[in-house]
Amino acid sequence: MNEKDINKRIRKAFDSVVPDSFDSILSDCKNQKGLILTMTETKKKNKWARYFAGMAACLVLAVGCFFGYRVYDMNYAVASTVSLDVNPSIQITVNKKEHVLDVTPLNEDGKTVIGEMDFSGSSIDITVNALIGSMLRCGYISELANSILISVDNGTSDSSLQDRLTAEVSALLQTDSFTGAVLSQTVTGDSALRQIAEEYGITVGKAQLISKILMLDGMKTFEELASLSINELNLIVKSYTDALDNVSSVGQASDKAYIGEDKAKEIVLTHASLTQDQISRYKAEMDMENGILVYEIEFCSGDYEYEYGIDALTGNIIKREKELDDGTHINNGDHQGQQDETTLISVEQAKELALSHAGISTSDIIFVKIDFDDEDGIKHYEIEFVSGGYEYDYDINALTGAVIKCEKELDDDDRTDKEQQDSRLISAEEAKSAALTHAGISASETLFITAELDIDNGLKCYEVEFVSGDYEYDYDIDAYTGAVIKHEKKLDDDHQTNAGQQTGTVVISAAKAKELALSHAGLKASQVVFEKAKLDYEDGVKYYDVEFSCNGYEYEYEIDACTGAVLNAEKDLD
Repeated sequence: MNEKDINKRIRKAFDSVVPDSFDSILSDCKNQKGLILTMTETKKKNKWARYFAGMAACLVLAVGCFFGYRVYDMNYAVASTVSLDVNPSIQITVNKKEHVLDVTPLNEDGKTVIGEMDFSGSSIDITVNALIGSMLRCGYISELANSILISVDNGTSDSSLQDRLTAEVSALLQTDSFTGAVLSQTVTGDSALRQIAEEYGITVGKAQLISKILMLDGMKTFEELASLSINELNLIVKSYTDALDNVSSVGQASDKAYIGEDKAKEIVLTHASLTQDQISRYKAEMDMENGILVYEIEFCSGDYEYEYGIDALTGNIIKREKELDDGTHINNGDHQGQQDETTLISVEQAKELALSHAGISTSDIIFVKIDFDDEDGIKHYEIEFVSGGYEYDYDINALTGAVIKCEKELDDDDRTDKEQQDSRLISAEEAKSAALTHAGISASETLFITAELDIDNGLKCYEVEFVSGDYEYDYDIDAYTGAVIKHEKKLDDDHQTNAGQQTGTVVISAAKAKELALSHAGLKASQVVFEKAKLDYEDGVKYYDVEFSCNGYEYEYEIDACTGAVLNAEKDLD
């Protein structure tokens, strides 16, 4: 209903309640000419007429508001958001009539595709058709890269728009030279997903697809996958597309820009000095390793298992393994480790252990990264994920499944002002107690313990550090609530070898360390701004790392925590 129709309804409603009596009044006046009329009743009638007129006006206003809202809701409110990703990324908002409200490019390629076209008021179907046509003309979709991702967010589980657009785009990509490949999904992005999408300059749809891939293959990183085109992502996920929740796939992603699987197989068999009839259990898939797209090829021959990684662009062998069925490595090629990998826990097991330790279910998290690493001879999985406004960072021992390291910290975008929750700061002793309680350690079991008030990303917290047994503990404790924001536990190698040298030695306080540093610098506490006074432990020596500034200079001191000696002193221009 347009504005003209609304005004017509208002006039009609008003006339029906307050009819036009002007002619009748004039006629009565002629018949009663020269008479004095009593107007008592007339005043009463006027009162009720005004009452009913007011009621009519209110009714008309309510009706007008109702229909006005309906007009706005149907024509101007965002009902669905559709995103198209190839390498160009474009976001389209539509109303309930599926007419376009806005078309927004999310990268430079998206701007090129849109050009000078104005889609305001056009149907979503016409708009998508025009954008796909532009992508074809500009070469973003071709026989070398034929994939597109369609993501629909309508706040419901209704997939009718997604299904229709998928069918339309698939038909458009049935060209004379190639057939397109379409991935489509319903988007249910939360704040964490939108944050990651904004951080990497991609659509929420692409961010959701990457997150789902990482749930199945956490050895990759979000950063690596975000840099890939949709065709490259489609090549990587084709082996487990069916396992991606609520993601449909039509057509096959093109690998014509690469050497191809057949050529990769030929390279591998030549290197292994084998023929096709000598191998069994052959498997090949596209994957990513260290930011490079590779063909991962596995097969068996005789008593051995072979695994190769072939650069998809150059054909170079970047990884090769040959092992007996019992897991003994005969030739590990470019890999250094000699450990029997059959004894290692799987990625999924490591993921489950981290989530179990954090007390979080799989459905409540967004995986950012799962990496395998070998540090100081210890093979472990590095696992990072986001959940409930927090970022989690775990190191899981790949042999034993033990938690080597765990950190939990507030996510910047979901951080609230905790100072409003409690105006009173807890004491350093309360912060120490909170850390020890979480670690399950008593104060008597620690070699030393410190608690320094700090501000991290706008949040006041105590940095609590202590050593107990063979481990170092590092905690960040919310200075208002006493909650554990971050915690880390790691092996203390120096303590294991040197603990006997200082056990029982009285450690000077942080305040004393500050005093000694100021004395050495010839300054007073009132003249400086302290930035840090933190206890550290290195090469068997406990010391305070003290930093402060004064009159445009920065001072850095290392003060022996046992003797008070100045181990190092630096002064630099700020």
